[in-house]
Amino acid sequence: MTRAARLCFFGSDLAFLMSARYRLQQHPAFSEPLSREDLYTLVARGSLARGEMCVDEATGFTHTVGELVSGMRQPSAIGGKARITRPAYREFSPDTEIPEEEIAEEEEDEEIEGEEDPEEDPDALEEKAKKDRDFSPSGEVILHHAHPSWFGYTKALVLCILLTIAGGLLFIIQFEYSIIAFLCASSTLIAIGISRYSHDYIVTRERVELIWGIIGKSSKEARICDIRSIDVYESGIKGLLGLGTIDFSTAANAGIEVQFKDLRRAHVVKDLVRKLQRGADPTND
Repeated sequence: MTRAARLCFFGSDLAFLMSARYRLQQHPAFSEPLSREDLYTLVARGSLARGEMCVDEATGFTHTVGELVSGMRQPSAIGGKARITRPAYREFSPDTEIPEEEIAEEEEDEEIEGEEDPEEDPDALEEKAKKDRDFSPSGEVILHHAHPSWFGYTKALVLCILLTIAGGLLFIIQFEYSIIAFLCASSTLIAIGISRYSHDYIVTRERVELIWGIIGKSSKEARICDIRSIDVYESGIKGLLGLGTIDFSTAANAGIEVQFKDLRRAHVVKDLVRKLQRGADPTND
């Protein structure tokens, strides 16, 4: 046999092998016969595992997809598109690992599908609003909870600033005195914080209440329906800073029953109590 004949015979065998058709076993997405190029494309896309079994229709032999596509180069695509246009059905065999990113995306999609839009469910919105509210020990909804403002301790804050400046100046002259000045400044600031957080101003639907104390708690309250007058005072530097004092007086007592001192937005709290006296629901605002 001449060399040309051998080359022609070898080329015909190679063409036969490349055009051989293989049928996948128990694979519903690919019921039609596939060529080796098709198998390689599907494996490259991730639509087919190398451990899948297929039958050579010409010889009847069974092969794994990995055996058939091993050593193959990427098949050329016409117009930049792959030959396989079937849906990328994904079947995972035991030797295939699922990427963690795909698992996370699937879980997020399931969570989003399972969630309901709160805007379409008023009951869910109301329930969520109730959970977000604070409640008093007696079970009443707290409509307003505040502490005295930091600026209500003007003199103590000025003293703290002066001690800090003195500590900075003494740091150059005498280090020991500087440490003492800084300790005094920090002690003053801590005392302001303790005093501030030991006073609570609370407004509920039923009452206004002042609670004070660190270890032992004391309180004064007045029922909303019994409040006779509400006086707001804003003056001086504290008034410029937006601080005010609210005095609540009742018909049962000629004096001041409850006082909220050095409170921010004092007029807002006064309007809140007036709405409660009229029977309006302030949570709808």
